[in-house]
Amino acid sequence: MMFSVTRMKWRALIPVLAGCVLSAVAAPAPQVEFSLQKVAFQIGETKIHAQMRQFGTNTLTMVNVHDDEQASVEAGVVVLEKTGGRLIEFTHTGKRRIVFALNGREYNFDPNRIFSKAGVRLTLRGTGEVPAEAHAAVDTFAEQFISYFKLDQQSAFITLHNNGDGGLSIHTYEPGGAWAADTDELHVSKTADPDDFYFVTDKRIYEELKKRDFNVILQDNSIKRDDGSLSVFAGRHGIAYINVEAEPEHLEEQIRMTEIAVQIIR
Repeated sequence: MMFSVTRMKWRALIPVLAGCVLSAVAAPAPQVEFSLQKVAFQIGETKIHAQMRQFGTNTLTMVNVHDDEQASVEAGVVVLEKTGGRLIEFTHTGKRRIVFALNGREYNFDPNRIFSKAGVRLTLRGTGEVPAEAHAAVDTFAEQFISYFKLDQQSAFITLHNNGDGGLSIHTYEPGGAWAADTDELHVSKTADPDDFYFVTDKRIYEELKKRDFNVILQDNSIKRDDGSLSVFAGRHGIAYINVEAEPEHLEEQIRMTEIAVQIIR
């Protein structure tokens, strides 16, 4: 009799245990958590901050240098939560250009124009003549940024940008366009918005994106026009680089484009 009672108890527990197993199976998949690191760089009398979000242990790198292009950052975060990797971005005033003080005077620059000395000369502005020590301060800042995040040691990375409707587009890089000198090869999509495009330094990546009928530009890595951008830096260092560029209102498309960039760049 005792054996029968015990057996009956076990039979009663079986549905409960089965329910627990099903509940565990049905639970949502965990997302990759991220750690946040904030870094202060000193330029003259001003601290400029960058931050890095690391999702999981993946070594994939994404970079955003313009603090007023947050839709592109949002797209990067959505993708990195699935794939893992790190996102590096400048965080200062929410504006495009970075402002700093040196010896009581104020200067400003575009942070995507500082990765060569020629680029710094073109982008650095102030009241009156800009002294050599201001140029040197920005040169040092760029070198420290590259070194701290080891961008020169990457085999590949992705940058994230936004543009305005009717501004920068795939047509800017066509023959006769303002930045045609940057172009080695170019493919114009039959269906994509001209403002949503890729800019790459690697021929294999270019051909893959062309095959999928995206707007894509292959940079001329002989660098006829040195604007000091990260693409110029990547081209000179043999780094596979993909810039994902889209209008801020095209968030879903930028997420899709970023997902494809991750697939191709690996």
